[in-house]
Amino acid sequence: MYKRLHYIYALALLLSGAVLNKAAAQDSLLFPNIYSESDTLKKFKLDSVLVSSGLHRGTMPNRGFAVGTNVILASVESISRMSMNSLADYIREQSSVYLKEYGRGMSAFISVRGTSSSHTTIAWNGMSMAVPTLGQADLSHIPVYFFDKMELHVGGSSVLYGDGSIGGTIQMNTSAKWERGLTGDILLSAGSFSTLFTGATIRYSNGRNESRTSIFQSSAKNNYTFENNTKVGRPTERLNNSAYKNRGFLQELHRKLKDSSLLSFNIWLLDFDREIQPSVSLNDRPESFASIMDRNLRSSLSYSGSRSKISYSGRLSFSHDYERYKEDIIAASRYMAYADIQYFHKDVVFKAGASAEYIDPDVDSYAQSTSESRGYLFLLAKYNPYQNLVISAGARAGGVTNSKVPFMPSLDVRYTPVRHSGHTLSLRGSLSKNSKVPSLNDRYWGGVHSYLRSEISFTQEGGADYTWFSGASSVAFFVTLYKSRVNDWIRWLPAGQVWRPQNIPQVLSRGGESGLTVTQILYEWSFKATLCYSYTDVKMVEALWREDPSVGQQLAYQPRHSWRGALNAERGNWASFVNISYTGERTTLDIYDTLAGYTLIDLGASYRGKILGNNVTVSTIIKNLLNVSYQNVKFYAMAPVNYQITLRWKF
Repeated sequence: MYKRLHYIYALALLLSGAVLNKAAAQDSLLFPNIYSESDTLKKFKLDSVLVSSGLHRGTMPNRGFAVGTNVILASVESISRMSMNSLADYIREQSSVYLKEYGRGMSAFISVRGTSSSHTTIAWNGMSMAVPTLGQADLSHIPVYFFDKMELHVGGSSVLYGDGSIGGTIQMNTSAKWERGLTGDILLSAGSFSTLFTGATIRYSNGRNESRTSIFQSSAKNNYTFENNTKVGRPTERLNNSAYKNRGFLQELHRKLKDSSLLSFNIWLLDFDREIQPSVSLNDRPESFASIMDRNLRSSLSYSGSRSKISYSGRLSFSHDYERYKEDIIAASRYMAYADIQYFHKDVVFKAGASAEYIDPDVDSYAQSTSESRGYLFLLAKYNPYQNLVISAGARAGGVTNSKVPFMPSLDVRYTPVRHSGHTLSLRGSLSKNSKVPSLNDRYWGGVHSYLRSEISFTQEGGADYTWFSGASSVAFFVTLYKSRVNDWIRWLPAGQVWRPQNIPQVLSRGGESGLTVTQILYEWSFKATLCYSYTDVKMVEALWREDPSVGQQLAYQPRHSWRGALNAERGNWASFVNISYTGERTTLDIYDTLAGYTLIDLGASYRGKILGNNVTVSTIIKNLLNVSYQNVKFYAMAPVNYQITLRWKF
């Protein structure tokens, strides 16, 4: 009966998306809404370079030097429509990047180009979201509601973003809007399994000062049913011990100074209480149930400005992470200072910077005197010798307590041979050396592992970007081929009765990525179709032991094939969409054990109108429409068909 109701609901969504409202037809055919990104290529191109009015303060973002790699910029519409979700949900829906998930709303770790989660840097306003002890970030902890802009840089980028950016980086940002007066929004969302999200934001600006305050709370019981494949007859059971409750607070203050510079203060507080979802084999074993509590603080004071051909910025930041599991407490404080300066002259841009960091951990399994200091210097340059040719290069060097940091250079080239009659074709290439210093846990958990070496990657990639725009139609396409060789990959392996980290001599990752976006305005309708695909071949080519059977085999939980597709249709204030995604088969920690691939379909619709002169959006979505029973990680059940209804009021 429950399944039938969802199918009836899905049919209603399709019908509602096809409603032809004559009054709505008088509105713009590209009217933004919460569940459709109907921007044409012209709008997409503006978004991709972040064109904005007003005076630019501070230095150019480092992505401006990444001319030979693929940087995916999140659209304002996609962030807005997924504000009630976590970063894990956003990445899963918007890209073909693989996420390793331990259940709905549970821990989620990213894998870019077959690398581990610690090989992708995730930062908010320049501050790392990774827990210093683990060296990685849980994407299920990061709320989309708390940031306005996001970019996913695919490929080695340690020169640009520092230690750990072997696979890629995710940069999230918030900034002042400078809209005079009082503005804000209230967001309410409810769905299956007692899922609730409430959020509120208030902004005030007088043109010189601006304040933003945001709060949110989300919770879910996650008591869904699943097929237990560890028991005879594969009975259907109801999941236990999988609830969560998350809360957050964000405060930002901005002030324009008399010399047109900008002073900003940001603070981000997150509070997570989560039951740890049991494996399906332990679902009826209450004695095995456990929970975990996390508290995270990020704060910064930044200053930026420009004078003639010189721009500059600086930042002081502090973060604290606290986690309690049973009676064990893992905590760490991080202090950081950063400064950069940029000089522009004709066709050349130079940017130089320095950072210093001190980490003070509080972990029972570390020696009491354990601490860490880090320091880095970097230099970037971009040269535009001809109209259609851009060359960039960079270098980064530094030092870390009790660890050696290799020198990291990079070289990027982009050539645009075609640019006429609405057609643009660019060819790009990149060479880079990247590194990842062992995390504090790698070096100090249960002893001092001074034998560990930094992971080093050598990455080569090349690709092409093509765009075409003509009136009511547009096409955008990209393709990338890459090869990355990682030396001294760190893995924890059994050593007698305990586990110890070891450097695996060499891992090789090869593959390709492609994406296609097509938009079309037809009569009173606007359509947009997107498709992205990733092929990842990642293998250990040299092991610690010659007889290791995993040599030449695909690494665990790394699908070779994954793709995502979406179709959006919009007319006036109405919109509907369908998303489809495929995740290929993966091996588990046992190389001879394979998890089947799975295909998921989501269906949604939205309506945007006005109440008392304010914008109100009502949207709904059905996820896993075909009620697929699947596991992303072996023995951890994922959610069946479920729905979500959202109301957003902007004032």
